[in-house]
Amino acid sequence: MNIKPLLVILSALLLSNCSEQQNEPQIPQLPDGAYLLKEVEITENGEVSIARRDQIKIYSNNRYMFAFMHPEIGVDAGAGIATWNNGIMIEEPVVNHDGSLRELNLSFDVAIEQTQNGFIQSIKGLTYDDGRSLDMIETWNIASNQESPFDGLWELESATPIATSNDFAEIKMIGGGHFIWTNRFTLDGSKEKNFGFGKIDFTIEGQAIETGLTSSVEGYAGTTHEIELKLIGDNYLDQKFSMNGTEVVHRYKRI
Repeated sequence: MNIKPLLVILSALLLSNCSEQQNEPQIPQLPDGAYLLKEVEITENGEVSIARRDQIKIYSNNRYMFAFMHPEIGVDAGAGIATWNNGIMIEEPVVNHDGSLRELNLSFDVAIEQTQNGFIQSIKGLTYDDGRSLDMIETWNIASNQESPFDGLWELESATPIATSNDFAEIKMIGGGHFIWTNRFTLDGSKEKNFGFGKIDFTIEGQAIETGLTSSVEGYAGTTHEIELKLIGDNYLDQKFSMNGTEVVHRYKRI
């Protein structure tokens, strides 16, 4: 039996398959930036409802963070690693409003359909501890694609003066001309957690003004805060601001 013709045919088929795979259209990567939730369509037990809330999500440098006030659980914020794969955003949560998630090694495939104004995110079969299961379709509008040298996901490493609570922890993300923070601490024996997000406008190098949009802290929306940012190498960020006449320095480490 002459196997040479068979090898020629197999080679041709392999080349054909490779050519077809190369010619498959690739979905462009979702642009980095800050996105604001327009609405979320929730389907539970066949019933559909529409919810609207103040919620932000930032994608930048293969990181993401979101934050909002959940009607049932309160402060809901999370952050982690984001990897794009042809229409699917693979999100690996690292931390949330309650603390580190690193040991859980979580990973979620989030289907994203890009739109003229932003994107639509589909989450199927979201399950709660009480056994409830629902599907969510979220519509997001782009707020800004503005970039800065300080963009990224940051975890508080130290604070000067030392925070009044020994277990004070904070996560902050900057990207798309916006910022998000969430912190947690113990006060008088009670566990506290908060979040806030808003716009960040850079004036001169390292100087910025933050304008609050939404927060769990009453009165935060609409307030402005002057801060000074300085990169320490590639992986550290110092943030200086004044509180009641005292200069405060937060040092963050890049996640």
